[in-house]
Amino acid sequence: MSFELARSLERSHLIVQPSDARLDPPQSYLFVQDFLIIACGFLYLLCYLFYITRTIRDRHLSGPVEYMCSTMSYEIFYALATTSTVFERVCFMAWFAFDLAFVAVAIRFAYPAAERKRVAMRTAGGVVLGLVVFWTLAKTWPDEREQLTGFWTGILLQLPINWGSLWVLARDRSTKGHSLEIWWVDDVICVGEFEAVANFCIGSRDTSVAFLLMLSSFGDT
Repeated sequence: MSFELARSLERSHLIVQPSDARLDPPQSYLFVQDFLIIACGFLYLLCYLFYITRTIRDRHLSGPVEYMCSTMSYEIFYALATTSTVFERVCFMAWFAFDLAFVAVAIRFAYPAAERKRVAMRTAGGVVLGLVVFWTLAKTWPDEREQLTGFWTGILLQLPINWGSLWVLARDRSTKGHSLEIWWVDDVICVGEFEAVANFCIGSRDTSVAFLLMLSSFGDT
């Protein structure tokens, strides 16, 4: 009786990778995984809201909006390449919706009216180029649900975004577009995601991956 609710939700887990399914993990493992995915999504939503409100208030960005080209193309491509159900695709495309909302606000409030159309076209072109790059990488290094290329490109995308924000902060000598809540939430997300994977990589003696993870997360700390 105590576990009726858990049993009724056995087939309602979020994105269970085939490699996980083959291990036939206990339900507790999958429920913890679901919680972490949802918690991460909630933190990302907070981060986007903080970025949007700060951009509207300061009319200034923490970095060039073109940084978002790679993340938007990543989210479109892997929403199609790594998912198997409509529900999974809708959940994955939520990231793209958040990015698109932030880009729209950034172009509207952080750029002069004369530049907005040019910046929007450049950003759209960057998204298309990113899709071509991700498709080429997936064809060059094919993998089950493109987990290999998804992992490496996801890590590498963090480097210009995180370190670029620090460079803009030092260049402008201003905190416009930045806030403590943005950095705190972003830091929790990156450190939580990357260090969990880094522990696995160090345990498997793949120290090159762990080093990249450290560089990516340190850009936020």
